[in-house]
Amino acid sequence: MKLLRRLHLQTIAKAKYLRTTAPIALCLGLIVFAENTAIDAYNTVQSIESSRPSLSFAANRWVIEKLKSLGGMESLFDIGGHKSLSTTDLAMLASYIKNLLPLVHNVSDLEGGAESPFGVYTSQIQELGNGVIAAMATGDITDAGFRQALTHDLTRLKTLFERMNEELNVQSAVLIDMQGKALDASRHALLKLFISLLGAVASMLMLLGLNSKSRREAEFQASHDATTGLLNRQGFEKWIDSYERSSDRLPLALVVLDVDDFKEVNDEFGHMAGDTVLRAFVRQLTANFGPNSHVARWGGDEFVVALPIDGFFDAGAVTMLRSAFTQLNTSVQFGTTEIVVRCSAGAAFCPSDATTVREALQFADLALYKAKRQGAGRLQFYDAEIRQERQRVLTIRDRLRNALKDGQLQLHWQPQVNVAYPHVPSAEALLRWYDRETGAMVPPALFIPAAETSELILEIDNFVLDQAIRTAAAWSKKWQHPPTVAVNVSAMHFQQREFVSQVRDLLRLHNLHPHRLELEITEGVILGDDAVVSRNLEGLEQLGVRLALDDFGTGYSNIAYLSHLKPDRLKIDQTFVRRIGHDKQMKSLVSAIIGIGRAIDCDVVAEGVETAEQLAEVKSLGCNLVQGYYFAKPMPADAFEAWRDANYPDEQAAVQQLRQIGDRMASSMPGVKSEPLLAAAGI
Repeated sequence: MKLLRRLHLQTIAKAKYLRTTAPIALCLGLIVFAENTAIDAYNTVQSIESSRPSLSFAANRWVIEKLKSLGGMESLFDIGGHKSLSTTDLAMLASYIKNLLPLVHNVSDLEGGAESPFGVYTSQIQELGNGVIAAMATGDITDAGFRQALTHDLTRLKTLFERMNEELNVQSAVLIDMQGKALDASRHALLKLFISLLGAVASMLMLLGLNSKSRREAEFQASHDATTGLLNRQGFEKWIDSYERSSDRLPLALVVLDVDDFKEVNDEFGHMAGDTVLRAFVRQLTANFGPNSHVARWGGDEFVVALPIDGFFDAGAVTMLRSAFTQLNTSVQFGTTEIVVRCSAGAAFCPSDATTVREALQFADLALYKAKRQGAGRLQFYDAEIRQERQRVLTIRDRLRNALKDGQLQLHWQPQVNVAYPHVPSAEALLRWYDRETGAMVPPALFIPAAETSELILEIDNFVLDQAIRTAAAWSKKWQHPPTVAVNVSAMHFQQREFVSQVRDLLRLHNLHPHRLELEITEGVILGDDAVVSRNLEGLEQLGVRLALDDFGTGYSNIAYLSHLKPDRLKIDQTFVRRIGHDKQMKSLVSAIIGIGRAIDCDVVAEGVETAEQLAEVKSLGCNLVQGYYFAKPMPADAFEAWRDANYPDEQAAVQQLRQIGDRMASSMPGVKSEPLLAAAGI
């Protein structure tokens, strides 16, 4: 199945690659073709320009016009028959010939000089013309011999001009043909250039289209869930923004749904089965709530539905939602197993319950929380009781925020005692709030949950960490063998990218060794499969901070993950310890947890030990680290210091720690007992 999916994804990727690269290759080819065509066109124009046909034609027209004028003066060339010609006539003829000679020189230069077909004519014309001009300037026009010789030279000069004119006509025809061919070549080049540019533009338009399509696909993927095809949290947030900006907003029902026992499906049948269950649930969801609804996967197994209820009163909307909810239960056939899919849900209305969609969504989430507490498979609407509970939480949160600023919060310390080698290796920091308004202590069970539903818990965590590390640093100066300090940290803090750096900075600020700090986390933190949480856990391990797994056994304990996480301590929840003396099954569970601790080589702490009987039971099972009222209640730092000095002084702690080290050495060397080793050390 995985192989077929991989091949399908590879085929899609190749098709996308071909759709993208083909227009790019075509565009590049057309650009190269256009470039070559432009070069050809340029060379063609250069060949036309180098032939200078315009200058040749201009010279030819000039010669023709001059020869026509010359033809009008035929009588001047026939000098022999005109005895009455005066010196002025000769001077006029000489000037005319003199003006023609530069033309002949220019034609010679234009048409290639002496090596051209005109070279013979132009040189002869220039030589003969200069001779005629000189003769007319010095000769006697009345002399018959002079007139006869002059007539001969002028006739010859006229003949040379006529031949030159004929040659110019031939050359002009050649140039006209050359120009025609050049113009044809240029026209073809321009046509090819136009086609190339048109193809390039078409390719660019194709690329722009593909880019636009890719951008739309990227936007779709960014705003939709890959498994179900629904809007994801980001896409639904965008829809909320567009809805809030709309001027014709319709009343909405907001429903938050959670698939019951979905984690068990993943754990028992795998993520493929989980995806199948989600897709089947989504089909039911979209079908039952109708095409006008907006459905989104909020994360994991949680979904959100926004349904317009225009035309419904709240009572009618409630009936409609209950009807749709009752039809959501379905079953999925996965292999030979039939998986039953049920869900819990909370609902709220906008604007009757809340003025904004996000507020209504928050109220629906509170209703879902109440539904889950009352049992799975329920639909709970936001009501007055939830509203009052929310108001109470908001009030406590505001007071707690002020208490944090006013210094009403302080740490109390409860020792964790090693009963095998009596000393106090560690102490847990517990937050206490003495309310100045009432003069009484606010129970942690009241204010901690209120803080955990907002980012206020991060501020409280920062306060507790700073105070605990500060106190541990002071104990390092007071005692030679001070206890490790254990601090509870919220799940939200483990999801902060900068958490490890914050802990590192506090340790450096108070000059405390990282191994003297132990952070307690719950199973819910490590089972979320969150990349940021995993990186933070690895970073804390590299930093040298100890990790303890609190309330072990009360959640979905993942033994395989424990072997990977390798915590320094497991803490048995007090609910197990309270029943250990009269419940054999509970005693077996506690024994199993202690065995797990030995298997992964970590300490085990029994919480909530309040009686001698409970202490005897946990000791008999091999758990020597205990915490509870039997030894001491949580107390301020100064009271804890006095209690430790009175009951477990620092000298005793040093001896007991050395005894513990000796036992560990002896256990690693079979046949060797710890007592001789300690005696040799003078203990």
